Formats: sequence, structure tokens, C-alpha cells
Amino acid sequence: MKNKLFNQTQWRLTLLFTSFLIIFLISFIVITYFSLLSIVANEQKENAIALAHEELKEHRKDIFEWHSERKKRDRHFDRDEIEYKPNARTFYYVVSSDGTIIEGDENYPEIRNEILNAIKGWEPKEHEVKKLDIQLDNGSKVNILLSGRTIYDNGQFLGGIYTGTNISEETKVIKTLLLILIILAAVFIIASVLLGYLMAGRAMVPISNAFNRLKEFTADASHELRTPLSIMQSSLEVIEAEDRNKLSSFSLTVLEDLKDEVKRMSNLVNNLLFIARSDNEQQQINKTWFSLTDVLEKLRRNFQYEAEKNQINLNVKSPKSIKAFGDKEKITQLLYIIVENAIKYNVPNGTIEISVYKENNQLRINISDTGIGIPSEHINRIFDRFYRVDQSRSRESGGNGLGLSIAKWIVQSHNGKLEVTSEEGKGSMFSVLLPLPKQNEKEQS
Repeated sequence: MKNKLFNQTQWRLTLLFTSFLIIFLISFIVITYFSLLSIVANEQKENAIALAHEELKEHRKDIFEWHSERKKRDRHFDRDEIEYKPNARTFYYVVSSDGTIIEGDENYPEIRNEILNAIKGWEPKEHEVKKLDIQLDNGSKVNILLSGRTIYDNGQFLGGIYTGTNISEETKVIKTLLLILIILAAVFIIASVLLGYLMAGRAMVPISNAFNRLKEFTADASHELRTPLSIMQSSLEVIEAEDRNKLSSFSLTVLEDLKDEVKRMSNLVNNLLFIARSDNEQQQINKTWFSLTDVLEKLRRNFQYEAEKNQINLNVKSPKSIKAFGDKEKITQLLYIIVENAIKYNVPNGTIEISVYKENNQLRINISDTGIGIPSEHINRIFDRFYRVDQSRSRESGGNGLGLSIAKWIVQSHNGKLEVTSEEGKGSMFSVLLPLPKQNEKEQS
């Protein structure tokens, strides 16, 4: 079974690879779409302007003739003067200054009024075009590109020639192309996620193998070291018991140092073995209901001497009888780790306070101290393995940088949370939140 860390790393690599591909695809789609849109739009504009110029040349004289003979003509519109061309893509209207259509041709008579409203009072400049989106009665939409040229006689506005081009097909093709690009991008993104995950998995194989060999070595070495360390501890205790009165003060000091080093090494080996087993998912979690009150009372008794030796007040605030659900041994180990750190990093005449209470469907255990605190830049890393805020101080106090990572694992294995708040020079508070399932009558008793 893959390590959770490697699964997370594999997904991160996949997301990184996919993110770059998504950025590339989006950039490609945007550049392609808008480049093509710009090219088509410019071509349509040029064609519309050219059409207006052609119609101007052909029908300019019609406006002058109409104005010269308008007194003889009926000003009402004669429908025979507009030719209907249903298959044509372009149309034009020759319009007098008073809005009368002199002549023209068209392909959508039903949109004539909307076009006339759009060009009413419009005197287009030489390279000016206007786009209209008109909804037809059948629900379809027509996209029209208008252009035109105005005609003056000695400063008097006589009218204009207005042309239109139906660009609905081009608009539809552009939208279809965009849709195709989006679909292709989605397909390629899904494919890239799968490919990226497989590639990341292959890249992680040698690292995973090396990590597994390291875990096996750590577990084996830790297991093998436990026996000689236990023998050394027992031997030192025998020497101290039998020959203490025969040893000089220097020898006694050396003996005490040896005992401390053996104890420190034993703790390190035990922690390494715990980490190795948790990585290999060999740590057993046996969840049951147990008295947290008894655990806290035992914890207070065990740390009372060390706390008094360091001039620290250790207080426990807990209901007379409160139960927790989980692995009693592991949760006890968790609390011992946090309290031990609170003593190590406290100050003379400091205080450690342990409080317990129920919060919604979970149990909250707060362990606060008045110690040196944790700098803000280190808080996010204190649960990393072998990480120590103050290297020299931690080594002097026997720390190896594994305690809090073990504590975090214990909390996570119980589906809980481990929170920390701290201010440098003012102390820290670790909060353990453990879920509480419903108790039946047998468990409550």
C-alpha cells in the first residue's frame, strides 16, 4: 500500500503538470479565437466598407435625380422600388434626407424597420461600421454588419446609401470553433490528468522504494538497538546500586551522564520504532471508552516531581468523571509528549494548566503553559520530523524532534485535530480535539 505522503506528492505533481497544460491550452484557445475573430472581423469590415463604396458609385446619381424631380414624385414609398433577393448575403438602401427609401434590394423584409431605425440620423464616417443582432419571429438570430456613405450638395445633406452584410454564418462558424476548442481542451485536460498521474507515479517509484528501504532499516535498527540499550540501562543501575559508595564523585558524575545518554537513546529508538511502524501502517489502534479523569490524574502524579524540580505549577482542571473514546495507551502517550514539552520549554515559577471539557460532539483537551513560546515563523513546522526550533536547547533537554510528529499522528489516527496557538515570550497552548461517538447504556456504566 502506498504511503499517504507519496500519494499526496503524486497528486501534487499531477496538479502541477495539469496546471501548466491548462494554462497553455487556455492561452492557445484565447489567442487562436481572438486572432481568428480579429482577422474575420477586419475582413468583414473591409468588405462592408468596399460594398458601400461600390453602391455609392452606382447609385449616387439616383439621389440627385430624386431630389431634382421630387416635386413631381409621390413621396409615398413605392414597394416596387425594392427588389427582394432571399438568397443574397448583402443588401442596400438608398435613403433620402427625410428617410424615404428611393430604391434598394433586401433579403429580410421583416427586419427593414429595425435597420431603418438603426440608420436613422446616422452619418457614417469613411471607415465606420455598425453591427446589429436582430431576433427573427422564428427564434433565430440574424447578425448584420452595416456601412454607408452620405451625400451632400453644396453643404446640404441629400441622403445616404446604406449597405448591409449578413454575417450570421461567419458568426456561427466562429462560435462553433470556440465550442470545439473548449471540448478539445476539456478532453486534453482529462487526458493530461491521467497521463500526469501515471508519469508522477513512475517518477515516485524509485523514491518510494528508497523510502521503503529506509523505513525497513529504521525499524530493524531500532528493534535491534532496544535490547543492548536495555542491557546497558540495567547494568548501569546494578553498578550504581552495588558500587555507588566505592566510586569517586567524578565517577558518579560520569555514571549519571551515562544513564542520561542511555535514557535519551532509548527514547530516540522507541520514537523511531513508533514512526517506522506508523509509516508501515503496523501501529494498532484499539479504540474503547476509558476514564480520561484517571489518565490525567496519573499524568499529574508522574510529572509532579519534575514540575516541582523546575519550579513549575502543574494544574489539572477536569470534571470528576469524564470519558474519552480511543486508544488509551496512545492518547496517554500523546498527553505525556505535550506535557513533557510544556515543562521543558517553560520558565521558573511558570504554570502548566490542563483543562478538559466537552464541545459539541467532541472532547477538547487544552494544555497551556507560560513558557518561552514559539516564534510565528516556526509554528507551521513544529510537527515535522526532527524539526527543532532551538537546536542547542532541544539537544540539551533531551529532545529529538520526533515527539510532536508522533502526537500529530496519534490525533489524526483518531480522526481528531491538534491545534496550537503561541506567542513568543508568553507561552503556548496545544488543543487536542477528539470525536465522541454516542455511548450506549453499557458503555456509560
